[in-house]
Amino acid sequence: MFRHLSSSYWVRLLLLTLLIGMIPVIALGSLSFLRAKQSVQEKVNDSNMQLLQQTQLNVEQVLQLFENLMTQYISTSTVHEALQTPFSPNNFVLLNELVGGLNKIQPYELGIKNVYVASLDNDWVLSNEGYSPLDTSPIRSVIYEYAKSESRSFWNAYVPGSGQEAEADSGGNQVQEAIPAGVHLVKKLPINRTQSTGLIVGEISAAKLEKLVYNEAEERETLILDSEFRPLTSAVGSVLKTTGEWRPAAEMIRGMPEAEKGHFIFKANRETISVNFTKSNYNGWYYLSFASLDDITRDSRSIGWYTLFISLGTFVLILLLAWIGSKRMYMPIRRVLSVAVDHGAAGDPPQHKDELQVIGESIHRLRTSQTHMKDQLRIHSKQLEVFFIRRLLQGEIRPKETKERLAQFGYEQGSAELASDMPETGAAASLFAVMTVQIDSLDYTRYQDRDVDLLMFAIGNITSELIPANRRFEPVVMVDNQVTICRSCEPDGHDFETELYHYAEDVQRSAEQILGLKVSVGISPPYPSIHDSHQAYKQSLDALNYRLRFGEQAILLYTSVSPESRSVAAYPDWLEKELIDSIKTGDKEKARGLLNEFAHKIIADYLSYEDLQMVLTRLLIDLLREGQEGGESATEPLPVLGKPLLDHLQELKTAADIEQWFFAHVVEPMIDTLLHQWENRNKKISERLLDIIHNEYDTNLTVELCASRLNYHPNYVRTVFRKETGSSFSDYLSQYRLSKAKQWLVETDMKIGEIAEKLQYQNSQNFIRYFRKMENTTPGQYREKHRID
Repeated sequence: MFRHLSSSYWVRLLLLTLLIGMIPVIALGSLSFLRAKQSVQEKVNDSNMQLLQQTQLNVEQVLQLFENLMTQYISTSTVHEALQTPFSPNNFVLLNELVGGLNKIQPYELGIKNVYVASLDNDWVLSNEGYSPLDTSPIRSVIYEYAKSESRSFWNAYVPGSGQEAEADSGGNQVQEAIPAGVHLVKKLPINRTQSTGLIVGEISAAKLEKLVYNEAEERETLILDSEFRPLTSAVGSVLKTTGEWRPAAEMIRGMPEAEKGHFIFKANRETISVNFTKSNYNGWYYLSFASLDDITRDSRSIGWYTLFISLGTFVLILLLAWIGSKRMYMPIRRVLSVAVDHGAAGDPPQHKDELQVIGESIHRLRTSQTHMKDQLRIHSKQLEVFFIRRLLQGEIRPKETKERLAQFGYEQGSAELASDMPETGAAASLFAVMTVQIDSLDYTRYQDRDVDLLMFAIGNITSELIPANRRFEPVVMVDNQVTICRSCEPDGHDFETELYHYAEDVQRSAEQILGLKVSVGISPPYPSIHDSHQAYKQSLDALNYRLRFGEQAILLYTSVSPESRSVAAYPDWLEKELIDSIKTGDKEKARGLLNEFAHKIIADYLSYEDLQMVLTRLLIDLLREGQEGGESATEPLPVLGKPLLDHLQELKTAADIEQWFFAHVVEPMIDTLLHQWENRNKKISERLLDIIHNEYDTNLTVELCASRLNYHPNYVRTVFRKETGSSFSDYLSQYRLSKAKQWLVETDMKIGEIAEKLQYQNSQNFIRYFRKMENTTPGQYREKHRID
């Protein structure tokens, strides 16, 4: 038995069996206990509620009987007559009749303490103690307080000597700290009139109320609260052990104003108390029954212990059955373990490992080895297949080897159909074609040049999914091209080209949707021999070169785009001349428009791709030569080419590519260089003119004289000076002379005529008129205003 304990699997099997057996036992026992506990609580609560309602019935029976006796008494003519009579010694007969009536409404069994009849108009009070004036009566303040009430008949708690019936707590709610001596039944007299001339007050002692709510059971306590939640009976007993413990219950009932009866629990002195309450429809009083929840659940605890003992016995039985059953279920596992591992391991499994884990590891090692061998074979086979197709496209494989490889890589159908050039097979002929896919451009995409290899791999996967396996060989990547050899069992080449065109459309559409790339597809003519794949691959590349004419996302069949004859068109010299002129004038917009026109012109005129390359090469050479003749170096317009010019020209695929490349790498740098040279030259001209003006302003300067000294045409000098300074030559000269005149007027004692002569004015009047026009004052006034003595 202890030997099995060393088996972690057997232990888990035993624990699982115990768990399966114990869950129903624990669940059933817990539910039974909870249900029994709930049932006991419900029965106790129902019993307490019935006793509370019986107590309420007893109390209200006494109250209603007393109220009926009082109503009969005050309805008599004697009371009515007495209220209208001021008492004197002559009224002793009427007084005796009133006293006799009072005695009749106070039977001993009701516990009536006293009855007061008071006349407000005649100022007297009559009670069991006898007659006395109202002003000297000990309850005069109570009578006056009751007289102010709007109610004609009501019950009220009475605390002797308090001067008021209740006090207010911090929340504004009416509470009473002291237990009242009793309750008053107050009725205003006469009962059938709105105007009260007196009232009758009947007092029931608190002792009588205590007797009415007395409970024989110690675990239960009853409390009466009036409509203002003031206690009418004692609130301290076996359950509520201190004063004020009933207040949380009162607050909870206050929060349920619409409830006529109910049940709830609350905490008091670390003890849970169950409360049943009911509200009287007779006078609005609340009857509360308090019981300790621990006492209520005492019986349910015994049920819980009984349930626990039964569950433990059941657990012992389940443990025994689980021990025997798991031992029998474990024996086949040990037999399998002895087969999976060697004998020594079977007897003593490795530590921290159970039997199933050891068996699983052994099987996993076998399956891993098998899978690894299959993966290696598959990987090597796929690599060999791709290597074979690449050699086939490059024309580096012999016909005999082709047949063997096709059979090796699972192209059995193909190997039979390839026998058009293998007479020994006698199989029917089939057609092949090469489909080459190229990415048009990575501009305005999320990819970079380093992503081309991965993109080619992705396009190869797309091609594999779109073209059925029996219609193609394995797609391969050749440099920046994705190449697929397609095949057809039908001898009709036209239908085969249509099928290839549909495949190309699917590849284009999927590449744009999945990868966000625009691709073009070149398709070779159908050919019957698989050994012609090398020539067909070149033809598909040649077809892609004609994207210069058809633009991006083109599907180019070699038979459709390759020109049948080579025609020589005239080179557009006039467009080249206008382009060079626009470069010299620095007009970038015009230069770009001419480049666009030039690109579309040569694409339309030159059908051969080779001729297009020659035209583009000529244009590039002419532009570079023009740059050299303008004083620039041959490499200055091409700052970031990074590789030979012919490689760049071969990468141009559309008219937009031609325009963009020539403008960005040739035309725009040339224009920027020329403009920079012109700006430097113009800046030097303007600076030299400013030096002449500042140094020779007192001579007879003209723009023609300055232009001749600088060896430029006067009109060119005027244009450059205005562009650089924002002012004409004559205006700037006049302003400078005016500034010197103001300086001399303030700083020297030169006469105005001398200043005018020095500044090359013909007479002083012309100088004064010009000075007044510019400064709105005469030279003399200016001197007086700004001269500092």
